[in-house]
Amino acid sequence: MKLIIKNYASILVLVLLTLFHYKCNTNKQESPVIENLILQKVTPINVPEPSGLALSYDGRYLWTVGDSDSKVHKLDLNGNVITSFKVNGEDLEGITVIDSINLAVILERTREIVVLDTSGKEIKRKKFDLKGKLNEGLEGICLNISTKDFYLLNEKQPGLLIKTDSSFNELFRKDLKLAKDYSDIFFSNLDYTLWILSDESKKVIQTDLNGNKIKEYKIKVEQPEGLVVDYKNKKIFIVSDKKEELYEFKLP
Repeated sequence: MKLIIKNYASILVLVLLTLFHYKCNTNKQESPVIENLILQKVTPINVPEPSGLALSYDGRYLWTVGDSDSKVHKLDLNGNVITSFKVNGEDLEGITVIDSINLAVILERTREIVVLDTSGKEIKRKKFDLKGKLNEGLEGICLNISTKDFYLLNEKQPGLLIKTDSSFNELFRKDLKLAKDYSDIFFSNLDYTLWILSDESKKVIQTDLNGNKIKEYKIKVEQPEGLVVDYKNKKIFIVSDKKEELYEFKLP
């Protein structure tokens, strides 16, 4: 009798351990949480086909680029244009702030990055070897302010995350399978994550620095092309290329 009880006890322990192991593995494989971003404000902006968005070095302004006018535009946080200047090139798609006086913008069709100062004076440019359709090339750019490495997005076919050093020498590239396409990218220096915007999938995806998904958020914006995460003011800013509007969401 004691032997039977002992055997039952052993079996019970084995079953409990198996269930515990299954539960742990199931938790590890759970998909990242999907939430809806809460819209707080929509503002028309006087920028033709805005594409790309960046927070100024002091966090008080926004920078965006006009796809159809080939200009860089400085906005206040309410979407009012403060100043603009022309860039030598066409199809501007992304922008990032390097420091208090320098910016980097993307020319999609020629696969180039152009570095300029905030008055519009060109400093240098770098061309990337990327195949595919002319209007499915480089789309987003951001800077890791600690390492001075850049992160770039190729829109689709293939969707790519590209990391470069401060001189735009490529360090690695990764095929992305997070969305149908990719339209902008933002680096967070608070938790060292990337925020990636998708136009066709209508979502914002937070990833680690290798492009692995942490969390994603659904949005209702027509042709979203620029993204900024403003931790100080607890907001997420997104620009719509089609609507020429600045959307302000609550930062989760």
